Amino acid sequence: MMALGLALGGAGAAAAQDANRPAFSVLTLNQERLFQSTLFGQRLQRELNAARAELIAENSRIQEELEAEEAKLTEQRAGMDPAAFRALADAFDERVTAIRAEQEAKTRSLQRKQERDQQVFNSAIVGVVREVVEERGASVVLDSRAILLAATGVDVTDVVRARVDAILGDGGTLSTPEEPAETPGETPFSTGEPADDGTGSD
Repeated sequence: MMALGLALGGAGAAAAQDANRPAFSVLTLNQERLFQSTLFGQRLQRELNAARAELIAENSRIQEELEAEEAKLTEQRAGMDPAAFRALADAFDERVTAIRAEQEAKTRSLQRKQERDQQVFNSAIVGVVREVVEERGASVVLDSRAILLAATGVDVTDVVRARVDAILGDGGTLSTPEEPAETPGETPFSTGEPADDGTGSD
């Protein structure tokens, strides 16, 4: 998520204030809820979920095919020369290893796409957030998830959400940058979650 400690020096003095609304120098915004509730964020989530479901289905199909091939190879073992069987078994193991690496790379690619989607979203909405902060005469907006207690009216998540929907819609005209090719030896992207997220093939 964007580092919301958006500081607007001098904005408070210049902003026009609603006479019935108290002025706060600090506002809060729930970044996660904003992403999940806007048309823009929801579209990005739908696309990512569809890609994940496609990868899960592909992994399941590949696993079934490999299991069937392994079972057939095991059946042939009794009637084969041990050296010939070992050669086939080694070739099969090498192919399984290559397939697993390919599918794991696809999983990492989806993880990186999720990060790029978030960056595109944050960049697109920062102008809306800035506008709301200036109108409220505030100088800083913080992520509400890091705030223990705040006065009523400080949170502007719903205000920003409505404006993002009105101005950007589902963000269909904004594209997520293409991912650069993964180079050999590259350190896998980490989200801090367990490596097995249900999309890897065994």
